[in-house]
Amino acid sequence: MKISTSVRNGYSDELDGYVSLKRQVDNLLNMKKEHGWHYLSRIKELESYNLKIETGRYTSSTLLDDFFACTLVVENIRSIERAEDLVKSLFHVTQKRPPTHKKTHKKSDAFPFDDLRLYVKWKDFEGQKPTGLDGLVFEVQIKTFLQHAWGIATHDMIYKSDCKNWAQERVAYQIKAMLEHAEISIFEIKNIASSSVLSKSDNYTLKVNKIINVLEAVWEKDDLPEDKKRLAETIHSLISTINVKPNELRVHLEKEMAKGRGARLLNLSPYAIIVQSLLNTVPEKMENFFNKQDSPFKLYIPDELEIPSQFDASGDDNSVIVNFFSKT
Repeated sequence: MKISTSVRNGYSDELDGYVSLKRQVDNLLNMKKEHGWHYLSRIKELESYNLKIETGRYTSSTLLDDFFACTLVVENIRSIERAEDLVKSLFHVTQKRPPTHKKTHKKSDAFPFDDLRLYVKWKDFEGQKPTGLDGLVFEVQIKTFLQHAWGIATHDMIYKSDCKNWAQERVAYQIKAMLEHAEISIFEIKNIASSSVLSKSDNYTLKVNKIINVLEAVWEKDDLPEDKKRLAETIHSLISTINVKPNELRVHLEKEMAKGRGARLLNLSPYAIIVQSLLNTVPEKMENFFNKQDSPFKLYIPDELEIPSQFDASGDDNSVIVNFFSKT
């Protein structure tokens, strides 16, 4: 594409400064962003810069607002406010679009681009060597992963098409509407789940929750993993295989605790303590399980467990026992 020399020169005059700005912002936000957030950035290309000028919608003071732009991608709507607070703590915010989350320019039946954009100025940190970038304006977009996915998937068909295609844009914005509905559902998931239509459960969920209740009754919070559901599901697989009910599990654990074992042991995980307790309290059921071949449930036996002599815990490809580590 042919571009006027004056535009090329104007672009070149700004390029070096914004390349340096990009390097500084990239380093800072990659260091400060939360684990799990995604960060990306870009310098506006010459052709895009020229097309922006030719729209006539920008003044010299707004032309460079997004010469350099970056994006923070966060888990969901709940995380947007934290990301905004981070940006405000690092840079001087000059403008916010939309200006408030309570008001929008969108009609209720329209779904145009409306992600949060902060226009900010770089500010040197006190006591550090001046960067020469103080006061340069750039754009920070904050969006969720669903918003980002839509933008990546539809960007070229909306913004870089050889022709304007009504049907193609219609489908793209229909998808955006569905994703916005999904965002709202995620944000309000607890309220939606408590509705009379969904307020129900199945037997498996009830049993897993009973096991979680047992875990919380027997162990202190710090002694349990953050993902209690996964541990409870593993325990459910074991006790359902050997025919022990969740309320019986608590009885067996309390018997072991009364003997100074069970949850009183400090060198074993809750999972290992439960396995050890079942070996001690229901040996006949555990022995029947050990004698099975090709059971769907494979039992991991840590070396730290005390295995009664009648059990074969050697483990092989067809065994119900799994050993990852061997004693040295």
